Amino acid sequence: MRASPQHPNTIFQPGRLITGLLCTLALASPSLAAPTATTFKENPDGVGHILVVPYYTVQAGNATLLNIVNTDVVNGKAVKLRFRSANNADSLYDFTLFLAPGDVWAAEVSQNPVTGMPRLGTTDSSCTLPTQINADFSAERLDRNAANFANDAREGYVEIITMANLMPGTGIFTATTPVKNVLPQACSQGTAIPPALERLLTPSGITASQLAEPTTGLFANWSIFNVANATSWSGAATALQAVNAASAPATGAMVLQPQTREPVTRPLTELTTDPLMRAGLVQAVLADLPDLSTPYVQGMAPMAQVSALGAALAKTSVSNEYFTDDSVQAQTDWVFSMPTRRYEVAMDVPRRQVYFAANDANQYFGPGGVELRSHAVPRICMRNFGIEVRNRTAGLDPRGIDDDFVLSSYGNPELVCGAVSVLSLNAGDDLAPSALSASAVRLNLEVTDADGWILLHTNSYNRGTPLVGYAASKAVSTNIGNGMAGSFGLAWPHRHSRP
Repeated sequence: MRASPQHPNTIFQPGRLITGLLCTLALASPSLAAPTATTFKENPDGVGHILVVPYYTVQAGNATLLNIVNTDVVNGKAVKLRFRSANNADSLYDFTLFLAPGDVWAAEVSQNPVTGMPRLGTTDSSCTLPTQINADFSAERLDRNAANFANDAREGYVEIITMANLMPGTGIFTATTPVKNVLPQACSQGTAIPPALERLLTPSGITASQLAEPTTGLFANWSIFNVANATSWSGAATALQAVNAASAPATGAMVLQPQTREPVTRPLTELTTDPLMRAGLVQAVLADLPDLSTPYVQGMAPMAQVSALGAALAKTSVSNEYFTDDSVQAQTDWVFSMPTRRYEVAMDVPRRQVYFAANDANQYFGPGGVELRSHAVPRICMRNFGIEVRNRTAGLDPRGIDDDFVLSSYGNPELVCGAVSVLSLNAGDDLAPSALSASAVRLNLEVTDADGWILLHTNSYNRGTPLVGYAASKAVSTNIGNGMAGSFGLAWPHRHSRP
């Protein structure tokens, strides 16, 4: 059985250690001593079982760098990476990455000038399935009849899921761990698959590979840079930890699946809440799993897990600055990423039909909280977001609003659409130049003042909305000296209030 470049390998054995391990390992392995998880929390320290990179882009000369670090110096990690599109969170590219204890993996996502699609490039030697991952993203699940379908793939977000621990003394640990900086056998850059990794391409091989339940330990950094414009932004991935009742890091379920195009034979209701898969509109294959709804906590069904992840990420308001001073050519974009949205609502784009995972009032992205809006590419947008805009001096209100501090107030504008949304400030319109040059799911908001800060109120019946993101600003300084000018980029994490 061969792995697919679009979909590397994984098999689901929830909630238990696979096969017996040597007793000596029980003393050395944190994964055997850690308690079993009961829920999730967003970890402000940035280390977790699951990471979300809120935004990648390859638009207009931008490229995105990813660095993933395994801080566990005892166990290796089997990790799923999945890139999803901005508008509908369609799966574009995924593979399995094996990180040795203390390992770092680095890669770049850029635009292929021939196809217009994003492509991943890396020279890293960490093991992967398939072993060749330097390739274009797949357009298989996009609306390829659309005039510019590749544009939707050029922006999106990244899911990073720790699927299993690789235990010292096992064959898979030995095959993926360098000794004096050298692996026993090359397992990346298109080499032949080593036997220990090839075993993971079947469910029985996974069961026999002595994998353990995953513990916490990953963090990731992202960077967006544009060489031509001499501008860059960087930040940390959002970290989610599987925790016990005392909110301490715990073990999740072992969710490795074969990275193959074999169809899923188990009932999808046990494995995912993806609305298009459940409706039979997207053919689920083993490499589609795990996703963020695949049960990671013992006894938690997929829909309950989506609700738990949503609660961990829910924000009732978002605050940040904006900077659009024309004297320094300043521009600001706000990024909003909603990594659980795909697991509650998705669109069959060719038919302009919206599907929900469940008709449940407790959903964050249920029928009462979203609606389909008509654009060149249709979008699912959030309802009832409110916004307050303030300048830097909190002074005179030129619009005559009674509150001295509120200079602009906008009632329920169309602000946040898509699974990833970019909101530009004072750019002129949705197509005018902005900091990140976004175009897949971008909206522009014109406000009164050039600089200030904004408070965005989210909806979902006072439970907040699960989202992450940041503000990205850029400007040009003409005061470097000797007739020289320089560009710079600023990335400010959003500040939040929570339910």
